[in-house]
Amino acid sequence: MTLIAYAWASGLIEFGKILPNGALPVIKGLEKAVHESIEINARHSRINEQLFVPGVPEANDQREGCDALIYFTQRVFKTYSSILDKGNNHE
Repeated sequence: MTLIAYAWASGLIEFGKILPNGALPVIKGLEKAVHESIEINARHSRINEQLFVPGVPEANDQREGCDALIYFTQRVFKTYSSILDKGNNHE
């Protein structure tokens, strides 16, 4: 099953089958591999219920936040590719 991980301007990461208006896509792919890739790279909230893009919540301006999101997206994609390359069945 395909899943999209997306982030809001606040840095909050959520998952869904469609990309909501106003959200920025992080990665789209196999559900379990997407979840694992995000969980490995994201900042976890204190009570471990929410995931955030590192660097976005504390960004001083929009450009700094965008740079953090771009860097995070690249890391997530590398992790996702590594998971798939290992031949793990994540479906």
